[in-house]
Amino acid sequence: MMTIEMMTTIQTPPSDVMPADMLDLSAPERWRRALRALHRTLTNPEDTGQVLLFVGYANAGSIDRRRARFEGDAAWARLLRERRAIDSKTLDLEALLALPADTLGHAYAHFLRSHGLTPDVFDGPPPGVRDPMIAYAIQRLRQTHDLWHVVTNHETDFVGEIALQAFTYAQLEAPASLILAVAGTLRAHREVPTLAHDAITAFRAGRRANRLASFPWEDHWTTPLADVRRMLNVTPVAPRARIELPTTLVA
Repeated sequence: MMTIEMMTTIQTPPSDVMPADMLDLSAPERWRRALRALHRTLTNPEDTGQVLLFVGYANAGSIDRRRARFEGDAAWARLLRERRAIDSKTLDLEALLALPADTLGHAYAHFLRSHGLTPDVFDGPPPGVRDPMIAYAIQRLRQTHDLWHVVTNHETDFVGEIALQAFTYAQLEAPASLILAVAGTLRAHREVPTLAHDAITAFRAGRRANRLASFPWEDHWTTPLADVRRMLNVTPVAPRARIELPTTLVA
């Protein structure tokens, strides 16, 4: 479910263009649009444009509550002040790959290359959000999503993404992550009976972990990945093979 697992810039479908500010919509209308996008997401998990629409609409109503958590975080205030970005303009993937194999930078660059990904997943700030701090927070979380994969060791297949959504909900309390984790678990429970257990375990791990959202990843490219995990209080899940679900699962 491929919240950030795309190889090209996301383009929101013209028929579902967001309003200038999602908060201009009534709550019933936001949820009507969110549920429509969720249905399309579960029908076609590769349609990442619908994933982003769902996340935007589902999370809009809780922005003020979650904003307060960011505003009280000194580490986040530094990221916001410096307007840090992780993209091809700020990264040299070849240089990161040349770092020792046990470092965060090498692990991240190798993750991108081995999964056919690029740091340039998004083009510009997220649509439908006027508040510059919230827009930056969304963009930062999107740009660092693959780093969450690296430190947790969750795969980028459907099963891994669902578990990471549970971890993410524990960290951010964003409604979209909870709904994706639950809906995805219910969709795939027959094919993957352990998914509910994996999601609950990931949620508990997210509760125990320090805040990944405000971690200064760029300061630790040369830091051993094991040390970064200790800083974040994250225990990686055991490596496993990718699980390819039948296409009829989400039809």
